Amino acid sequence: MNKSTMMENIYQQLRDQGHNDLARRDVIMAVGLILDHCAQALAEGERIEIRDFGAFTLHIIAARAGRNPKTGKSVDVPEKRTVHFKPGRAMRVKVNQNNRSF
Repeated sequence: MNKSTMMENIYQQLRDQGHNDLARRDVIMAVGLILDHCAQALAEGERIEIRDFGAFTLHIIAARAGRNPKTGKSVDVPEKRTVHFKPGRAMRVKVNQNNRSF
């Protein structure tokens, strides 16, 4: 699922629940703001925890000396930041309920 599909699904689900007063652009803007806020919080080093869904944390991978596989020459690899997601218990249960073989 991509971002636009998720936004459309949320809009349709709200309509199905009787929230006919909400415009599609308002729902898209609200979801976009939530995602932007989460990205900004992570960029500032904050932890995001959404109960029953999971937690997003920032992991810092230290700088290290790497090796160019083609030449074998030593290369300095700079420090980088990455996002780590740890699913909550309810998320793990829900995912494993619908265990399908792919």
